[in-house]
Order: sequence, then C-alpha cells, then structure tokens
Amino acid sequence: MKVDKKVIVIFGTIISGFIFLVSFATLYAQTHIIEGTACSCTLPIPLLIPMFSSFGIFVGLISFYIFSPYFSKEKRDLNLLLKFFEPNESLVIKMLTENEGKITQSKISRAIGKVNSYRTIEKLVRRGIVVKEKYGKTNVIKLKEDFKKILIG
Repeated sequence: MKVDKKVIVIFGTIISGFIFLVSFATLYAQTHIIEGTACSCTLPIPLLIPMFSSFGIFVGLISFYIFSPYFSKEKRDLNLLLKFFEPNESLVIKMLTENEGKITQSKISRAIGKVNSYRTIEKLVRRGIVVKEKYGKTNVIKLKEDFKKILIG
C-alpha cells in the first residue's frame, strides 16, 4: 500500500491547524479566566470546549471521508482470484459477479453450452461456491453469501 506524499502533507496540515486552533483558544480562555476578565461577551467561555469538540469531530469525519480511499486495504482484483479456477468456472463466476451474484443457468448455457454449463455448475455446487435453485424451466445460480462478500463486496 503506497500513500502519496501529498496526502500525508495535506492530512498533517489539517491536523496541525486543528491542534493550533485548540491550543490558541485554550490559552486565550485560560488567560482571561486567570485575569478575571472572562466575561462571555466576546467569546462564550463555557461553550469553548463543546465547540472545539464538535469542530474536532467534524474535521475527523471530513478527513476520514476524503482520505479513506487512500488507506483502504480491501482492494479486490477479480482477475487474480479467477486464476485459481478452471476456465469455464472462472467464466461462470465472472458472469455471477457482473450480475450481483445471481444469474439463470440458461444465460450461462448460451455462453459455454448446455453440457459444459451443467458440469461446471455442478462442480461449483459440490465445492460450496454456488447454490442452484429451481426457477421455472431453468435454474437460478447464486453465489453463496461468503463468496458474495469476497467477490462483490
């Protein structure tokens, strides 16, 4: 996982700016409290801590939203996973992932033939990768939930 230097600099700048604002505001409030001039007319001292806490949550959420794609560990490469299957199996699994984990057996048969589709689907059923359910005169082939989470997300 490679992180851009620009991303690190931007993220560090945002965090440093937030820390500076909180430190300055705290020093300002402390000075006025010690001097006895904290009158709440220019800056509401009792609201300072909740205000900066809210601002901190806001900055954290914005930073997370902007930079989370750079730190994502779940980068799936479907082609890499499909190398572990036989050619017909990988074609069926690719068709399933393109159709959100569910496809009719007749569509698979049009792509690789009736006999090949039947044999391939039976292999995948025996291995516990897909489930076959009756659907009129054909079957619906579905990815099992575990594999659906891995392959589709």
